[in-house]
Amino acid sequence: MIKRISIVGCGWLGMPLAKSLLEQGYHVLGSKRHSEELAELSAAGVEAYRLELDPQVESNNIAALLKSDLLIVNVPPGRKTNTAEFHIAQIANLLAAAKQQGPKKVLFVSSTSVYGPMQGVVDESSPRLPETTSGKALKQIEDDLLKDADLQASVLRFSGLVGGQRKPGRFLSGKTVSGPNSPINIIHRSDCIEIISQIIKRDCWGETFNASADLHPTKQSFYQLAAEQLGLPAPNFVDGAASNKVIANNKLKASLNFQFTYPDPMAWLRDNIQEAE
Repeated sequence: MIKRISIVGCGWLGMPLAKSLLEQGYHVLGSKRHSEELAELSAAGVEAYRLELDPQVESNNIAALLKSDLLIVNVPPGRKTNTAEFHIAQIANLLAAAKQQGPKKVLFVSSTSVYGPMQGVVDESSPRLPETTSGKALKQIEDDLLKDADLQASVLRFSGLVGGQRKPGRFLSGKTVSGPNSPINIIHRSDCIEIISQIIKRDCWGETFNASADLHPTKQSFYQLAAEQLGLPAPNFVDGAASNKVIANNKLKASLNFQFTYPDPMAWLRDNIQEAE
């Protein structure tokens, strides 16, 4: 039974996730990169530790941080280092430390960027052909983790993330954007947190899930309304390269009996644009 959960990466997603898990009765341990940020975690009730992956593990107490039943790895590839090898080494070093300390279960937060420019309906059986540095790193980490016989791991691939400070009206405002009729693939942070909670509750390991909202409005309709809602200049849409990629969430919904709080991105824009940061 999972009672203690370590979250490596307590930022935009990890911090509200930690609070949610605390409310559900779990003992939560979490990390931040800088010592001055630990007070925020402690104030929320999280057992807080400093952790930097450079790419070697640098921590004030890595043994204590990883003394748990489950490790949630929520560390996106960094823009500063900008090499796949660096991020792969970061996670490899973290997992090596985890094996020494205790958690046998791992949930790795990945991204649908591992599919690259795939077109049409994309599900978990679709080939992963990443083109970006971050996508290539995530693909390699997924492969290494899922074939590791010492760990029980699941991989969660999120589509574009929105909610809180991530207000999509700011993403493309005033920019010239091609492919106005391309479908978008996004997911709200609240749904991300609930999906993670359900994976834990259902003890769902050895799986890979795509996580994206049910509906896929066009890029033009979504980002135009998003900008208008914030009183910002709308993007300038021009004909050009278009995508018809649609991330399918059927497996997730069936396996977890999951219903999205925000299944319709357009409805979320209309009804929740003023949500708290």
